[in-house]
Amino acid sequence: MDLRDLTPPVKDGPFPPAAYLPPITRARVRGAMSLSGLTYGVVRGFRPLVLDLHIPEGAEAPVPVVVWIHGGGWMEGDRRQVPLQWGQQVVFDTVVAAGMAVATVDYRLLGEAPFPACVHDCVAAVRYLRHFADDLGLDPDRIGLWGESAGAHLASMVAFLGSRGEADPRLLGSVGVADGRVDSQAVVLFYGAESLEALVGDHDFGPAPFGDNPAMVRAMAPIEHVHDGIPPVLLMHGDRDGIVDAEHSRRLHAALRDAGVDSTMEITPGADHCFLGTPIQPHLDRAVDFLAGHLL
Repeated sequence: MDLRDLTPPVKDGPFPPAAYLPPITRARVRGAMSLSGLTYGVVRGFRPLVLDLHIPEGAEAPVPVVVWIHGGGWMEGDRRQVPLQWGQQVVFDTVVAAGMAVATVDYRLLGEAPFPACVHDCVAAVRYLRHFADDLGLDPDRIGLWGESAGAHLASMVAFLGSRGEADPRLLGSVGVADGRVDSQAVVLFYGAESLEALVGDHDFGPAPFGDNPAMVRAMAPIEHVHDGIPPVLLMHGDRDGIVDAEHSRRLHAALRDAGVDSTMEITPGADHCFLGTPIQPHLDRAVDFLAGHLL
């Protein structure tokens, strides 16, 4: 089976998380030179932290790069796949076709390590790409962030913390390259959470997602880190989202605008989580157009 043929196990309605995947061939991203499994961080006792990088073939270096952070409730998912209903590789194809590289990041899930480990890992991925930008043909001054669901939460944390001059080093962490710039130039957030308190009781985060630190619940709320230095943000959400209510994007958008941030919010009528119930390609095109407008 080709990766692009991977589809949900049922046509309509919810389906349980996959316990396995069929044997598949990993079709290349169209028009890209792909580097797979770059180890951006080594944390003793854990699996290597890796990312894939897809660079437009024939593009004149240095090129901007979009960092894609997958969703999955902080409990599942990986860098190689997007929601099954979208069609695989379509996100990465769309970014590359626009003339930008895309880096897709694996991070530690909550069953492996509590918050803020996943934030540390995403920060480390950005630092790695910037540290090795010359070797990879990337422009270290043109980095965008794009996440969906849990990945949108992580993308917002990285963007908001990384654009602050005196960010809390306990939240940034010291994984991988360990220090260096974490700033980005544009951010796209697909149906992300602005805080986690309301989700804690509704979703199974696994054992001790916040470790033994009750204050970590608030520390993991992007809205707590809003400031006027955040780069342009595009928030997109469905008004029928049954997992992360659209009010999360509305509240975050209002806080960003109040702080003077260039924030745009688009709510899609009739769309559930993952924009189910509406075509996905227009959402992807809108996100890529936004990123290209700030990175190209």
